[in-house]
Amino acid sequence: DREFSDRSAIPTIFGGLGLNASYKNWSLSTFFNYQGGFYVYNATNNALFSAGNFLQAQNVTQNVIDDLRNGENIGASTTVSDRFLEKGDFVRLQNASLSYDWPLDGEGVLDGLRLSLTGQNLFLITDYSGLDPEVSVNTGTLNASAIPARGIDLAQIPRPRTITLGVNARF
Repeated sequence: DREFSDRSAIPTIFGGLGLNASYKNWSLSTFFNYQGGFYVYNATNNALFSAGNFLQAQNVTQNVIDDLRNGENIGASTTVSDRFLEKGDFVRLQNASLSYDWPLDGEGVLDGLRLSLTGQNLFLITDYSGLDPEVSVNTGTLNASAIPARGIDLAQIPRPRTITLGVNARF
């Protein structure tokens, strides 16, 4: 029997928080973003890590073995259901930058020197069991344009973590 779920992939609360601080020649800049009140359908877990895959000898992980021990039928269907619907609330450190302005006397070739270390997507706090709750998938085409579906995680690649070292020299 089909039943409507009133859970939405659209967050009811979202925002960001920037924090900046400086002390002597050091400066720190951060940006956090958050979203809450939304759900993500973890289609990756449904497709790859349910007991129904045991008979096909696909991705037999500890999760599958635990499902079998807890009484899940070995022939269980991987039909879409709310079993793999999870809260997607998260807080992410989107950007952080630490820099140092090197004091120069101005008598040499350089007028100024600034060293910086910048990171993106440094950490994510969430109870979502997938890699990243901020997902959308391409569900096909309609009138020759791809339609993204928000809140469906089907083997999505998470946002990369990047670290950048920078040097800014003024002449």
